[in-house]
Parts: sequence; structure tokens; C-alpha cells
Amino acid sequence: MREHEIGPLLKELRESAGRTQQEVADDLNRRTGRNTDRHQLSDWERGVIPGPYWREHLAASFGVPADLLNRAAVVSRRQRRLEQLSLQGDDGTEGQVDRRKFLGTAAVAAGVAAEPWGRLAAALSGRPVDGKSARQLVDATADLYTDEEHVPAPLLSARIAAHLDCITAAIPRAGQHRSELIITAGETAALAGWAAWDRGEYKEAGHYYRAVRDAARETGHRPLEALAFLYASYGASDPSRAAQMLKDAQECVKGPGYATAHAWSAAREAEEQARLGHADPAERAIDRARTAYDYATPETEQAWVRFLRPARLDSMAVSTYTRLRHPQAVAEAHASMEHLDEGNPKVNVAVLCDAAMAHLTAGDAERGAAVARKALDTAVVFNYIGVTMVDVRMKELARTLPESAVARGLRQEIRAAVA
Repeated sequence: MREHEIGPLLKELRESAGRTQQEVADDLNRRTGRNTDRHQLSDWERGVIPGPYWREHLAASFGVPADLLNRAAVVSRRQRRLEQLSLQGDDGTEGQVDRRKFLGTAAVAAGVAAEPWGRLAAALSGRPVDGKSARQLVDATADLYTDEEHVPAPLLSARIAAHLDCITAAIPRAGQHRSELIITAGETAALAGWAAWDRGEYKEAGHYYRAVRDAARETGHRPLEALAFLYASYGASDPSRAAQMLKDAQECVKGPGYATAHAWSAAREAEEQARLGHADPAERAIDRARTAYDYATPETEQAWVRFLRPARLDSMAVSTYTRLRHPQAVAEAHASMEHLDEGNPKVNVAVLCDAAMAHLTAGDAERGAAVARKALDTAVVFNYIGVTMVDVRMKELARTLPESAVARGLRQEIRAAVA
């Protein structure tokens, strides 16, 4: 099926199946327990972009991969950005411009420079970047972080790299927007580093993170430095070094507007302190994380912290207490699973793995194996096997599973999946 916007795609899928809008709505209601109707389907077919939760259930209803709808949503957002640009003719009136002028300005700002001809046009264009164009680039970076919540980062690698090319080409002519675009380039480079790490390309990830810190120094934007520390900490082989990175990250995100970033930094420090066996510093860090999160509004802060929902923060507490063999681990595991969000399977895999480890470490082999099974099934269904974050957790589960018949079978399945 050709790539196109999500509205026409949904209509094509529905009509090819011979279903009415109400029939699809009824099927969604059965799947989700929610209440929607044909008017919602009509809105989606006319171009309203359904969120990740609904895209997954629509894909299941139509029997197609969720990534098909996710890609169509990306195309739709890109088209919206194109439509929002004011393309003016020489007389000051809105209208069509010739292809060369379009490629050199509006298309670049809207993200069309992800294509090779767009990047070439960006490099050749001498026109200055205006505020609207800069905002388009910033918004495109935020879109990538949103997509990364439900699409494995390695699958986004090409888009991330192309978008970074686009911003890089625009920086020399950004004028008063130069600092804003350097920060946006740094955020994009951080995501590129994370995707590289998830692919197992650790040296490449390190290069990206150093570039992020360079961008932070160039602009004096310390939260960008925190982002580099946060991502790099996951790949640090020495937990002492990782813990120091995370302490430094917390220093970079003090003050209003960064409560979620501070909570993430503190919770990550707790995990690393627990790896070192430092119980008191780990527990204090978790307390700091939760205190910061009480003031957090992830949806209105930076795009790169929006993934930190309650379940994910809880799972970081779970992994901390599990490493410390603290009796609180099981209670934290129950709390994290109560916060699972069907619309965020990537986060769910991490939460389920951490909860399974808590139960196994506490000696509840039956419950641990059941949760580990759910984690594996979720990872397989949503194509997260092969992602470093998932594989590391899965291998740890396989090592921890007991020698019962059920656990042995599950261990074999995990090892076969992540081999």
C-alpha cells in the first residue's frame, strides 16, 4: 500500500473491508471498553490524527501493522506543517511559488529536506531563516520524540539523521534564531545518539552525545547538557561514573520548567547508586525524584521528558529497590503495573521487565514468570526485540528465572528471541 496521509488510509482500509464507520467504531468499543461513534471515525478519515492509543487499536481492527498507521500519521503531520507555511509571491499575496524557491525555503523548514534533494536545496539556499521556519524545525524535533515513544528508536534513525541534516543546513543562515536552532539540533542529536545506542552502535552514540554537549556550551543552555548526561548514563559501564553524570544532570535542570527532567535525573541516579549497593544515597535519590515529579507537567515541558509517565517513574523505583533487595520492591512493582498505559507499549515493556525482576528477586517465581511472559509477548508483538534497552532487561530476566519447568521454557524463548 502506498504511503499517504492517515485520513485517506483509514478510509481506504475501511472501504476495502466493506465496513461502515459505525461498524468500525463498534469494533473499537469492544476492543477498548471505551465509547466512540461514527463521528469520531469521520473526523479521523477527514484528517484528524488519532493518538498512538487509537492507532494501535485501529490497526488491530483492520488487521494491519500498527507501524503502517504510525508512518501515515507522520506523513499527515508533515503535510500540516507544509500547509501552515505562508508562501507569498513577489507582490506580497499568498500564492504558489516556483519549485526552486519552495525547495530552498518552505520545504526545508517543513521537514521535506529529509529527502536528498531537500538537503541539497537547503545547502544551496542563501535565504535567511525566519521565525516561522525555525518553529517548524523545532516542532519537527518534538514530533520525533513523540514518535519514539511507540516506535523503536532504530526504526526512526533515518528520519532523525535527515532532520538533523536539515537543521544543520539552516543554522548558518538562522540569524537571530541561531541559538534556538542549535538547541533544537542538540536535542535531535541526543535522540540520534539514543537510537544508535539502541542499535548497539555505542561509539557512534558517544559521538552524538559529545556533539550535544558542544551545542549546550555554544548556547549556554544547561538542560541540553543534562539531556546528554542522561542518555549517556545508560551506556556507561561504570556505575560510579554514571551516578556522577546524573548528579551533574540534576545541577543542569534546577528551577521552574524542568521538574520532569530533574525527576528523571534523580531516578536514574537512584538506579546507579543501587547498582553500587549504596542504599542510603539510592533511597534519597528516589525521594528527590518523586518530590520533583509532584511539580512536574511532562506534557507541557520539554519534548524529551514526555515519556516519563507515572508507570515509568515507578518502574525506576522498582529497579532501584530490587537491586537493593529492599522489601519495598514488590509493592512498587504492583504500583507500576497499575499505571500501565495501553497506548505506550514501549514504556510498558520496561515496566513489566522491572516488575518481573522484583517478584523473582523476592522469591515469587510463579508471579515473576507470569509478568516476564507478558513482557516478552509485548516486546515481540510490538517489535521491540533487538532494541538494546529491551534486550538487556530480557537477558537479565533469563538469568534470574528459576529452574522450574515453566521458567525453563520461558528462559529458552527469551534467549531464542534476543540471541
